[in-house]
Amino acid sequence: MNNLETVRTLILSIGWPVLIAGSIYLFVKGRRVYGMVKGSLVGKITKILVVSMLVGMYSLGIVTTAYMSENVTKGVLLGAPIFVVWFGMFVWAMQTLVSASNEVHKLSE
Repeated sequence: MNNLETVRTLILSIGWPVLIAGSIYLFVKGRRVYGMVKGSLVGKITKILVVSMLVGMYSLGIVTTAYMSENVTKGVLLGAPIFVVWFGMFVWAMQTLVSASNEVHKLSE
């Protein structure tokens, strides 16, 4: 197995479990925040953030997995930077939801 195949295996073996676990966490956390502020603009923004993140994450996962299976070299060279950007955006979205949840919780006390 060459280096690119190893990188592909790492991306897919780390990416899919993180994607699934992260999706569950994102959905639960987003639903909690949405439940606290569902009638407001923050609720609407939270809802669209969660839905768009889930659609984007799974679209990216499926397309990148297919591309990496089709052509290891091009798939990894394109997939690796996308994976890094996706992970950064995912962390940012999680931080935003946690921050929003904390802020709403403080306002409701």
